[in-house]
Amino acid sequence: MLVLLIPVAAGSGNPPMTNSDCPAPQVSMLSQSAGSVSFTWNAVGSAYVVYYTRQGDNFSSAQVYTNKTSITFSGLSSGAYKFYFATVCVGEQSEIIIIEDLVI
Repeated sequence: MLVLLIPVAAGSGNPPMTNSDCPAPQVSMLSQSAGSVSFTWNAVGSAYVVYYTRQGDNFSSAQVYTNKTSITFSGLSSGAYKFYFATVCVGEQSEIIIIEDLVI
């Protein structure tokens, strides 16, 4: 599992503009099983955006906005995935944390 810090500017499919004053979450994988993966992160804000892409067919999930510090994705097809996490701060967002090349 590879974790990258990548700033992403606003555009189609991305959350709001990147703000360096908005702290990025520190993400950890809690568990992984057939078709399911769970993540947790530290509480550095009051809202977060999370989404994933499947690398084989470039499928992108809908962005999930949450005030929780954990999430479980289930019903995932076999393949390699990238999971994206950012803190949302008053119309802006932190740098995006990417969990990359996670094979389900």
